[in-house]
Amino acid sequence: MRTGHGVESYQTERLRKDGSLVSILLSVSPLRDRKGTVIGASAIARDVTAKIRAEQALQRSEKLATAGRLTAAIAHEINNPLEAITNLLYLARRDPTRAEQHMEMAEREVQRIADIAQQTLGFVREVSEAKSLNVAETLDEVLQLYSPKFMSGHIELQKEFEEDCEVQGFSGELRQLFSNLIVNAVDAMPGGGRLRVRVSRTHEPDGRGRAGVRVTVADTGIGIPAADRPRLFEPFYTTKKDSGTGLGLWLSEGIVRKHEGTIQVRTSTQPGRSGTIFSLFLPQNS
Repeated sequence: MRTGHGVESYQTERLRKDGSLVSILLSVSPLRDRKGTVIGASAIARDVTAKIRAEQALQRSEKLATAGRLTAAIAHEINNPLEAITNLLYLARRDPTRAEQHMEMAEREVQRIADIAQQTLGFVREVSEAKSLNVAETLDEVLQLYSPKFMSGHIELQKEFEEDCEVQGFSGELRQLFSNLIVNAVDAMPGGGRLRVRVSRTHEPDGRGRAGVRVTVADTGIGIPAADRPRLFEPFYTTKKDSGTGLGLWLSEGIVRKHEGTIQVRTSTQPGRSGTIFSLFLPQNS
């Protein structure tokens, strides 16, 4: 305040007399005399506890919806190696001379299931602090979970990953972010199409020049109508009539903000050139 600058919408927490926490949104403006000298301050404090709790409830709701989508993909992924193990055990009983070979193959299928379980834990494990992670590897793990969906939906996947694309981040939340974007892309291509995913090292083009990682998810789907674009990141707003909570992109934007990054979207509904591109920038050190 001594410099004459105010504080706008600063969120903080305060302790009530009963020991409970209250979330406060604080705005402070300097008061000046006729000469322009700062002689005091005007402060406005708003209790936003209910709003914060409502947003947290929405986030939990979308996490459950994401878990439901993943359950179907994971069940399909696990079913394939389980079926293979059943067949291999049958062959081992029928032909004892090749039992060792069949058992070795069955062990590899068991390892596949273990790998899937390990990947799944990344979506639900809560971490309290950001850790160094490889964005390309994290995104690729999500893509692997949805590979059956690509095959059944006749979607061609194109990947372009640079090496050493690391950031400080929360792996579970980034997996959820990537999952939301991939599901949206798949849903936008009901008749099949092409999904192009790119991860590259870059610098932020806003003048600050922060080093980071650019993630691009592009589809050749139907595109987003112009009337829907301004509300894409609003909670409960969805263009999917029969499915969707309307929370996916709202939550995705929140995850990007938490990582101090940016998210942009370009889309077209023009016949023959339709599609949508989501572009994320994640700084190396958030």
